[in-house]
Amino acid sequence: MFFIYMNLSVLMFFFFLVSFMMFLKFLILKMNFFIEISVMKFFKKNFTLILYLDYKSFMFLMVVLLISSMIVIYSLEYMSEDKFGVRFIYLLMMFVFSMLLMILGQNLLMILLGWDGLGLISYCLVIYYNNWNSYNSGMITVLTNRLGDIGLLISIGMLSVVGDWNYLFFPFFSKLFFFFMIMLACFTKSAQIPFSSWLPMAMAAPTPISALVHSSTLVTAGVYLMFRLEKLIFSLNLKNFMVMISLMTMFFSGVNALFENDFKKIIALSTLSQLGLMMMSLILGLKLMSFFHLIIHALFKSLLFMCAGLILHSTLNNQDIRFMGSMGKSYFVTLMMFNSSSLALCGFPFMSGFYSKDLILDLSIFLNLNYFVLMMFYFSIMLTVVYSFRLIFYMLNNFFKFFSYQICSDLKLMNLSMIILFICSIISGSLFNWFLFNSLVLVNLSILVKLFVFVLIIISIFIGLNMSLFMTNMKMSQIFKFVKSMWMMNYFGMFYSTLVLGNSLLILEMENVWDKVMDDSLFGYFYMKMMILDYINYKNFIYYFFLMMLFFYLII
Repeated sequence: MFFIYMNLSVLMFFFFLVSFMMFLKFLILKMNFFIEISVMKFFKKNFTLILYLDYKSFMFLMVVLLISSMIVIYSLEYMSEDKFGVRFIYLLMMFVFSMLLMILGQNLLMILLGWDGLGLISYCLVIYYNNWNSYNSGMITVLTNRLGDIGLLISIGMLSVVGDWNYLFFPFFSKLFFFFMIMLACFTKSAQIPFSSWLPMAMAAPTPISALVHSSTLVTAGVYLMFRLEKLIFSLNLKNFMVMISLMTMFFSGVNALFENDFKKIIALSTLSQLGLMMMSLILGLKLMSFFHLIIHALFKSLLFMCAGLILHSTLNNQDIRFMGSMGKSYFVTLMMFNSSSLALCGFPFMSGFYSKDLILDLSIFLNLNYFVLMMFYFSIMLTVVYSFRLIFYMLNNFFKFFSYQICSDLKLMNLSMIILFICSIISGSLFNWFLFNSLVLVNLSILVKLFVFVLIIISIFIGLNMSLFMTNMKMSQIFKFVKSMWMMNYFGMFYSTLVLGNSLLILEMENVWDKVMDDSLFGYFYMKMMILDYINYKNFIYYFFLMMLFFYLII
């Protein structure tokens, strides 16, 4: 198994080097290639697969291949005790191949092959650990993403009247329903509101899968497809509606991450917040800035997941951050890389995330946005700094925790892959800034407006460091549960259906079993008691639903 992992890792790293050289060639010579492959003819209908090669597709492809090669090396030690390691690596390779089809595909037929491959294999990887939590999470994940697949299938059927599935014909086919189907596919894959609940639940997958699938590839597929179809976006006047959706995604995920105690879910919610930032900047016309942030985010977020995986692997798989403390004494190098990637996530000056996020913040001032949207946008960016420093505080505080001293054997391969990604995430911001922008992007702002962003960062750092002290003294109230569950968004996905359907099935099971051994009056007593509990839970659900809709209408 060792040779299989290493050979595949070396092979992907070789293709990464090839992609990097092709990226430089296409960027310098400004080349664009179309490769058309005829598959079959059916009733005078020619089924073709079209590859579109430009510097942007090679840039995204080389980042995916670099992260995948490092994840394979990382998985060699992380999954060392797994009995089915060969099956795991084959699923990983199939996922990378599906991502390659989606990146290079020019027509919707080829994109659908990669799109469905991503959805099916991600389901297999989420339920990799055979327990009920993984099964429930995998089912919510695959059913939510299936909505987007249906939208893509309907779009292919509607585009058949044009004569080809190449999306170069999209500007001539501007039906509103067709656009909604494409938007549904992009929003479900990128976990935008109201389809956000599946991304935190997908953290039931192994950590290497979270580092690859749920940070840099699968969740960014919707943003990348929207990036390719930006002419279709601006052909219809739905900009305000889409800005509202992406802004709600940023805000809800940021507030939820403040009150979450699960280590991996906090990082997943930060991914959700950054997806909202990418989608919002893309909709507002900052196309190249959104793609720049997508590439930078993939590097440091995969490193963040890998550092979290090493800590979880070494602390008896404990995911509660309240049991973590004094980590610097045992995991100094790991925490150094973790804190660096967290600072890049916050957009700290001259880290990799600073080059893209600061540019988006500066250019957003010149856009035609109302004050409420601009205020919520900056507040959502502040929340990223707050929950990142809250997580750093829990890692570095000096309170004695037993789990902090559970040290495994020396994990050389895991550290090697993390160090390579750490170097790439440090230099990627300035490096890709030179590549993507031929001239310096200068934004003429007053000194007060420019310093306003840095003041927000300092205030957010102070709030994040003191947030954990406040949280330990705060009682668990209904409002706290309401905020933690992302405005009861999870109730639409799993809990409410389990509450109603699960109790009904339980009643039927009781009827089949107890009817033979118990009196009808006793069964009627339990039946009425369960009906009362269902009614109380239903009233609470309606109450929280109206609270969520109130905030929705305030945004509008």
